[in-house]
Amino acid sequence: MTRIGDDLKNPPTRTARGVDTDARYLAQLVDLGIALSAEQGREELHQKILMAARQFTNADGGSLYLVNKDETELQFRILMNDTLDTFFVSGREHEKPFPPLPLYDADGNPNHKNIATYVALSGEAINIEDAYFAEGFDFSGTRAFDAKTGYRSKSFLTVPLKNTRGTVIGVLQLINARDDAGDVIAFDPLIEPIINALASQAAVALENSRLLMAQRDLMESFVRVLGQAIDAKSPHTAYHCEKVPIIARMLAKAAVDEKQGAFSNFYLTDMEWYELDLAAWLHDCGKITTPDHVVEKATKLETIHNRIHEIRTRFEVLRRDAEIEMLKRKLAGEDAQRCDDDFSARIAELESQFSMVAHSNIGDDELDSDAVFALHDIGGQEWVRYFDRTIGLSWAENQRLTEDDLAQFSLPGIEKLLDDRADHAYLGFNRGELYNLSVPRGTLTSEERKVINDHVVVTQEMLAQLPYPKELQRIPAIAGNHHEKMDGSGYPNGMLGEEMGILEKVMVIADIFEALTAVDRPYKRPKMLSECIAILADIRDKGQIDNDLFELLLSSGVYIEYGRKYLQPGQCDEVDITQFLRN
Repeated sequence: MTRIGDDLKNPPTRTARGVDTDARYLAQLVDLGIALSAEQGREELHQKILMAARQFTNADGGSLYLVNKDETELQFRILMNDTLDTFFVSGREHEKPFPPLPLYDADGNPNHKNIATYVALSGEAINIEDAYFAEGFDFSGTRAFDAKTGYRSKSFLTVPLKNTRGTVIGVLQLINARDDAGDVIAFDPLIEPIINALASQAAVALENSRLLMAQRDLMESFVRVLGQAIDAKSPHTAYHCEKVPIIARMLAKAAVDEKQGAFSNFYLTDMEWYELDLAAWLHDCGKITTPDHVVEKATKLETIHNRIHEIRTRFEVLRRDAEIEMLKRKLAGEDAQRCDDDFSARIAELESQFSMVAHSNIGDDELDSDAVFALHDIGGQEWVRYFDRTIGLSWAENQRLTEDDLAQFSLPGIEKLLDDRADHAYLGFNRGELYNLSVPRGTLTSEERKVINDHVVVTQEMLAQLPYPKELQRIPAIAGNHHEKMDGSGYPNGMLGEEMGILEKVMVIADIFEALTAVDRPYKRPKMLSECIAILADIRDKGQIDNDLFELLLSSGVYIEYGRKYLQPGQCDEVDITQFLRN
């Protein structure tokens, strides 16, 4: 047994043939360094390292182990053996188990019995001429393996893989060097410096691969955390940022799998898939700046709470006023039956008026001009206030009150049933009661709608500031254009279909489809799957989403696959997709 480096104290004289061999090894080493520096997957990198080492030494077999994150064990990564016609990589343990090698025993003592763990712990390379006669290491497992397979493990060359900081990150083990005739021989000490250099290159390549993967994992984790934070910000839009990437990936995969038609030549590289995932998770990152009371606005009168309760109290006041008036009239000697009839009529009128106000507050049905005029007539009714409305206010609320406002608050004061006061308008929003109740459809005013729409602008501005690598340059466009429409009526840029890439169009449909099928929105009841598809079809018919992708959503079965996995069972009704297909 020799430790690599001992033989270099008295190096042998080099012949002309040896010099030629060294030059060839050096050239191969340079080529290997170039190959290892190229971008590649982990398994491919592991395979290149082991194959190069075996080629340099003409080894019959070899294996590669890497130190785990906790630096407590060596984990198997790849094994090759020509004689046994064996090739195994990690992840195929069901074919043949390769348990990790512990670097320390139960008492925390270094495991120096196994040659691979010894090399990992000491950082020394070991060259063994014959394992059956080597001292200091436990080769009982090797002998048992040989007895079972009929193989003869003889010469071993075990080399540590050290990163630029000198830390051992793995172990390369070669078995049974062979001469030109194929006979097993000891590993030539003259090849050891070459293998040592190869190990250094391999360690650097592995470390770089680890760093790149760690950076990628960090970025992906950060993006997911941001998306989950946006979802958590509002319980009514929870999981939107999480589900849109699922739909986008399913639809993109259907396009890639399409063998004929509009997407027959469409494909995505691994980096483009990664780009789509990140963009989908980031598509609503601008919502982190959207006020909660706008995102959460389930009714027209809602700010932090639904102000319909305040207005209902005012109706209660008017009812009591009517009752008091009725009793006063009776005390004054008026006809009791007439007083009761007038009171009943007034109660019916107030109940009808409140019902209209309450119904208008929901925002489900479109409000016409007659209804708006009726709301103003209702709101013009007056009631008497006897308590000071300027006390108990926050500093910010007091700042919004003008001298004219204060003059109007004298006691007793006359209040309107519904009002748009000057102090209702602040921070860019008009919270006037009539103003909000008069919104034609939905719950959002024009100012609130603009704030909601502006989340896309904020998304684009946020994403534009990040330094993307070349392969991820389209993330801002894919994420930020999900509210654009094929006919140019979308926002914020009014793009046309021909200006958008396929992945941008995928994002548009994924965002709409998730919003339609969601069950957690405060402003709408959960819709059946057939309703959602019909609405999407109507949007398609208006020329606002890509027809080919919409039909692919149906024909590929993505819509029902997603529905069965992520929607409530009662939502997944039968959908006759033939009525929506044009092609």
